[in-house]
Amino acid sequence: MLDLLVEPVDPAFEAWLADVPEPDWLEHPVYAEQATDDRLSSLLGLPPAARPTAALASISPERLSAGERVDLLRLLEEQRNWLEAAQVRVLAVIEDSDSTELGLAQEEVSLALTIPTRTAQTRLKAARSLMRELPATLRLLTAGKITGRHAQLITEASWQLPTEVVARFEARIAERAGQQTLGQLRQSLRRAAIALDPATAEARHRRALADRRVGFQAVEDGMVELPVLLGAVEGQLIYTRLTAAACLLPATDPRTMDQKRADLLVDAVLSGLPDEALPRMQGRRPAIQVVVSADTLLNLNDQPAHLTGYGAITAATARRLAADQSGTWRRLLTDPDTGQLLDIGERSYRPAQRLRDYVHARDDTCAFPTCNQPGYRCEYDHITPFSHGGTTTRRNGALACRRHNNSKNNTGWSYRLNEDGSFTWTSTTRRNYLGQPPERWGTAAEHASHQEDADEPPF
Repeated sequence: MLDLLVEPVDPAFEAWLADVPEPDWLEHPVYAEQATDDRLSSLLGLPPAARPTAALASISPERLSAGERVDLLRLLEEQRNWLEAAQVRVLAVIEDSDSTELGLAQEEVSLALTIPTRTAQTRLKAARSLMRELPATLRLLTAGKITGRHAQLITEASWQLPTEVVARFEARIAERAGQQTLGQLRQSLRRAAIALDPATAEARHRRALADRRVGFQAVEDGMVELPVLLGAVEGQLIYTRLTAAACLLPATDPRTMDQKRADLLVDAVLSGLPDEALPRMQGRRPAIQVVVSADTLLNLNDQPAHLTGYGAITAATARRLAADQSGTWRRLLTDPDTGQLLDIGERSYRPAQRLRDYVHARDDTCAFPTCNQPGYRCEYDHITPFSHGGTTTRRNGALACRRHNNSKNNTGWSYRLNEDGSFTWTSTTRRNYLGQPPERWGTAAEHASHQEDADEPPF
């Protein structure tokens, strides 16, 4: 087990607390019968562990001077940092006590805190590092001198270094971390890592090149961002060429330079990677998949459609896609009366392509409530295993990434599909975790309401 680092508690406060098991913090001898400003001044001299959080939050900022409000703000920030340190200790013990082969503690933490599984994994690993390798950083967090984000940056930077230099790295960073913004801390971390890592700058650059990637991030108004991480030389060259190509377009072209660069990039990628030369994904050639009501396609209503992997798109966008004869999209229709996908099913073990399309469109991401693995990285999973009598149907099928497919094999974990399209997972601790049902196309009630509006006689 891990040794816990605990901030010493003020003796007077500890003695008072022992006599009052369920204390009214306003009766604490440090600030009882004091005015708000006196109470604040008394708390200023206490470490976060000795400050009753409820009493601190009860101080009215309206009754303070401008300078005292700043003091209160600082104390509240220190108190939040102290609580984050307490949570770190809990996470470290959870991580250290996890005996499951797959490390399913991260799933339990993910569901308990409603955070993505990758975030839970990172927080567990960071907590372990803070407890074992970075005690000075944890002490700063416990004292409220740095934020949880500061501690996270220091921890993640330490993972890139040889074990034998981590102590020197922390000593060099901790001295100034409490007076630095996150941006300033990042600069210090880079400088310290370069000074202590014996690898050459070229070797470090080559390691960084291994992380090059293209991301996908849905944003508002039917748009996405594709963040690209490249080597500086290649990235600058691409940007320069796009700019030069944009300058070749006619001066009368009304598009902005940014719009021209974006359109040229789309043209280059889509024409340079022809569909017929690409491998299949989920049994299909790469294409977009749209779920749309038949009435919407017929222009009888403007209910939003659903673009798999993104979310809601406008009816006009769906109709524009329907007129595209390029074959780069496919549609699944919903019942105009219920809003549900038209049913399909199979009895064999391997789902037919239509069933795979159906489940992919319905679930969009992994069935685990806090997992955001997109559908193309998941496979059709039998909720009740086929070997245990489960059928290959929409009711017994879900999208599951490899990890969460395996997580229910002889581990005590299980899940079920609910009527509203959500999933309930049960962990080894017998706790149930309910994911939110998808809001990808109109519900039956919405469609019924729309139908009632449509039936109203015109004025």
